[in-house]
Amino acid sequence: MSENNSRRHFLKMGLSAAAIAPVSALGLSSPAYAAANPSEIQWDEEMDVLVIGSGMSGMIAAIRAAETDTNAKVVVADKMSRLGGSSLISGLNMAVVGSDLQKNIGVIDDSWELLLKDIEREAKGYNHRELTEVAAKGTLKLYNFLKEHGVEYDMSIGNGTGVKKLGGHSKPRCVWPKGGGTEVIKKLQGYCAQNLANVEVRKKILLDEILRNEQGRVIGVKVREKYRFNRKHDDLGDNDNPAINKSGTVKYYKVKRGLVMATGGYNQDRKFRGDEVGAMYNAASTTQPGATAGAIKAMVNAGFKPIHMTLFRFAFPIPTEDIRWGILVNPRTGERFVDEYNHNDRQAIGMAILEERRHIDGEHTVLIYDQKGADHYHDQQRFHLSMDGKNGINGTIWKFETLQALADNFNMDISLLKANIDKYNTNMERDQDEFHKPKSVLKGATSISQAPYYAMQLNPRYNYAQGGAMITPNAEAVDVVTGEPIEGAFVCGEASAGTYGYIRLTACSTIDCGTFGMVAGENAAKATPWV
Repeated sequence: MSENNSRRHFLKMGLSAAAIAPVSALGLSSPAYAAANPSEIQWDEEMDVLVIGSGMSGMIAAIRAAETDTNAKVVVADKMSRLGGSSLISGLNMAVVGSDLQKNIGVIDDSWELLLKDIEREAKGYNHRELTEVAAKGTLKLYNFLKEHGVEYDMSIGNGTGVKKLGGHSKPRCVWPKGGGTEVIKKLQGYCAQNLANVEVRKKILLDEILRNEQGRVIGVKVREKYRFNRKHDDLGDNDNPAINKSGTVKYYKVKRGLVMATGGYNQDRKFRGDEVGAMYNAASTTQPGATAGAIKAMVNAGFKPIHMTLFRFAFPIPTEDIRWGILVNPRTGERFVDEYNHNDRQAIGMAILEERRHIDGEHTVLIYDQKGADHYHDQQRFHLSMDGKNGINGTIWKFETLQALADNFNMDISLLKANIDKYNTNMERDQDEFHKPKSVLKGATSISQAPYYAMQLNPRYNYAQGGAMITPNAEAVDVVTGEPIEGAFVCGEASAGTYGYIRLTACSTIDCGTFGMVAGENAAKATPWV
């Protein structure tokens, strides 16, 4: 069957299903997908479990599927020429309750309930608690799973204890895999190669369509093999447009038990995220280039329910709680535009910066400290990394002996800058800040007045997409029309949604990816095969 004929046939079958299928018997009010007739499809290959995406969640799902049923044929497919997704470039720090490392430092009163409480403080009611509970309860199981599959933990963290308390966590519980995401991916791939002959990992496989039959079950996928991702597009999301990127050879994979979508976020798709929230069009992102919206589009096209698409998480090169010690100004006017404390709400501060940048042609805003502010940094290690220019892109802090030198460096009008600093100092002295930053949270750093001065271009980085496909606690995808689980379809990691809501707590992306990766892989392997 040719590609065009095949597609027309699917559409025809979809219209036919909508018109004459026993809808009441299926429990469907109206299918949101074009149903396929499997007998009309010329399958090129069949497999038990297909995992799309080779990051941490995808590799864990594949391992769990292969270990759950050692006779199952498991295929991992990634569209990129380099495996590992955004996990590869992440530190993958991880909140773990009850680890041996946590007990070694005397913390024995931690619990998954406390972790859940910490997560929900940031979620602000947007999360689905039944999903958050799965992630919070599963941390020790994930920690041990990774150890059993070759991952080591970095004992240099936390003054040699291997454990650190990060912002937003009520207990010291965060650990770091040794070598970060690069080593985690390498270890998991190596484990598969040495121990799991039933797992095959493939590169340059683009998912085009997810195929469901008239009963709504996922039965396979349409892919393009030998696909070539082009990094030269101004918007990397253009790679998902078949009119722009036509590379690859169309194949049809029959998936007998379960399709696991572990495709990560869509942070690098400027148009897709900009359509959701206008200011996000020009936001910088630290995720891997292939984090475009093609996978979520394929899921939506197949009737998977998308949720939380307007939620996203920013990361700053410095701790969010240390922004408060300074003032954020528009370089053209010298004026402030936000409460730099903002209850440590990174989302609100990030959006305020992006919105301000829209008014000055994308120019960076400037964060200014004096010596008192620098002295109050709670994380002096991060401060000095920035001072030494070792804190990544846009993470550098410069030191100036005078405000004039600072203004000259950023092409600012010194008279405007001084006038606005005087205004800030006067208002803060009265605890009447125009943006309501409370004097009480600033300790002794209540003015910008003591040389030397420090400044950086503070740029929020879009590093995590809370939006994605809605899932059940069993990692099953949910149908947008019926609200019921879609048979044969599982989603995990950043491709799924509902666990974190408004903002994901630091060191928790790993536990979401890993825990639901295990759940998805195990359940996919146990799914009843279709014939």
